[in-house]
Amino acid sequence: MATGTGTIDQLEREIESEFVDETRDVLAGLEVMLGNFESGLVDGVKALATLRRSFRALEARSQSLDKATMGVVSHRASEYLSDFDGLERDRVVDVQIFIDVVRKLLGQIDGAGTEHSSELVRQLPSRRLVDFDVNEAVKKLNIEMMLVIPDRATSHYVERELAACGYRVSNAGHFFRGLELAVRTQPDMVITAAVLDEASGIDLIRAMAGIQATAHTPVALLTSYAAGHPSLADLPPHAAVIRKGSGFGEDLAIALARFKIT
Repeated sequence: MATGTGTIDQLEREIESEFVDETRDVLAGLEVMLGNFESGLVDGVKALATLRRSFRALEARSQSLDKATMGVVSHRASEYLSDFDGLERDRVVDVQIFIDVVRKLLGQIDGAGTEHSSELVRQLPSRRLVDFDVNEAVKKLNIEMMLVIPDRATSHYVERELAACGYRVSNAGHFFRGLELAVRTQPDMVITAAVLDEASGIDLIRAMAGIQATAHTPVALLTSYAAGHPSLADLPPHAAVIRKGSGFGEDLAIALARFKIT
């Protein structure tokens, strides 16, 4: 028997309402847990595990229900929480900001307006790498640098170099996630590894060039090949090349200057 449009719409509203109610309960539980952590009733390792699990689940649920902005914020929260081994007291304020933003988005689902992902991500706490203390004299810049680098060691090295310049850094990690986040969050620059999973970094750059929202986004390819190598023949001319190894620092500086990212 065919299901009427009204019945489908009603089912979607019920699923959405359930998602909102469940997420509000999760957020309330996280705030109680943060209070217990600050009171010494919950240790940092357990608190961090709970936060990571909750934001990962929220990201997955958001994607399944096509709540794109919620998914982006949850992804950034998960990424922020991935950099240390246990929750620390000076991180609680940052975690609360993520919770507050998610709660604000739940209100928008209820019909209280919308806000673009690109505006929201710049309000979110930026990552602080635990094994790399950026000098306090380094000016924090409101410049979003997005990496698409699957290899953890390589991405960590690039993140450290960019953080030392004061940039906000995130790592999408994979081709399709990188393309989605580039469109939704509008970073100031994208640096992609040449070798990805589903496709190549050159494929990603070409795909971004073909989408209006990212056609003019500064992009750079991180590769072991120097500019002009035959393997880079399909790389669009607007993309910069950043070499791995000893030439990395110089190539990065040239790329930043070329795109006037300061």
